[in-house]
Amino acid sequence: MFHSARAPLTGLAARLLTLIAVALPWPAAGTPRIAIVIDDIGYHAERGLRAIRLPAALTCAVIPLSPHGPRLAREAAQQGCEVIIHMPMAANNGQPLDAGGIDTHMAAELIQARISEAFDLLPQARGLNNHMGSLATSDPATMDAVMASLARHGAFFLDSRTSAQSVGESAARRHGLPAAGRDVFLDNQRDLLAINEQFNQLLRIARRRGSAIAIGHPYPETLEYLERVLPLMPQAGIEIVPVSRLLRAGDAPELPRNTGPGRRPEEPFTTPQRPPSAPQAHPGPGGAGQLPPKHENKHEKQPAALPEKGRLPPTVSAQPRS
Repeated sequence: MFHSARAPLTGLAARLLTLIAVALPWPAAGTPRIAIVIDDIGYHAERGLRAIRLPAALTCAVIPLSPHGPRLAREAAQQGCEVIIHMPMAANNGQPLDAGGIDTHMAAELIQARISEAFDLLPQARGLNNHMGSLATSDPATMDAVMASLARHGAFFLDSRTSAQSVGESAARRHGLPAAGRDVFLDNQRDLLAINEQFNQLLRIARRRGSAIAIGHPYPETLEYLERVLPLMPQAGIEIVPVSRLLRAGDAPELPRNTGPGRRPEEPFTTPQRPPSAPQAHPGPGGAGQLPPKHENKHEKQPAALPEKGRLPPTVSAQPRS
């Protein structure tokens, strides 16, 4: 849980609250609502628990066959978090598919069997979103099989929108499923200033449209930022809700997609290598700790070091942008 003993965020808190409480107009009716989904739960036990204990009604997206996935899903449900399946799906970049994932060459029966297996492993799950999946979500036949299976399980679909060509949300609507799409990735860049800008973008969309959905990951930088900022939302007039509260019915039209800085029409980020100064071997399956080697990206820049407590960088310009 969030502890009030953390150092005060004088600069960041004041400027963030100025942005969300003053700079942007209220919608015509109702309180702006945001949903924050934490993806990739299951590969790192400690970070997964830290995400589950964030001080808000977040949604935890759990990878079914990850070493700690089922246990963390149970813990999340006990803590009152919404749980969804973070289903591995084939990517355009040829990145290896996680165990139990969905590829476009699979028969509909196999796709449906894999989704049933995921629900057996994570019975707490109420819905599903895609892990990677730029190839799979762009394939109508694959998405049709996925949605047919979700309909049988009475589940909803959240499109992570890792591809601009995704047909996932429209396929869900054809099957009458409640569905929605991600508006902002919080942490494509593991840097507090960048995360802060993406969070402000989330709030701008929610102010303008009434609601918005963000996806983040259990990175230390993301968790640090959310632990500090989420408690500010009630006094800012922002309601944080599980993603299921922001779904649209199967016959409702899709909302316009975000085309600002939060939109990334390619693969979601992968876990960068540790800095050379702190090498660490990957444990075998089931070991506590890090993502397996196939999730590494050797060409990704290293994240900036966290500043000391109480000295988070100030937010970027508080001027609203269209």
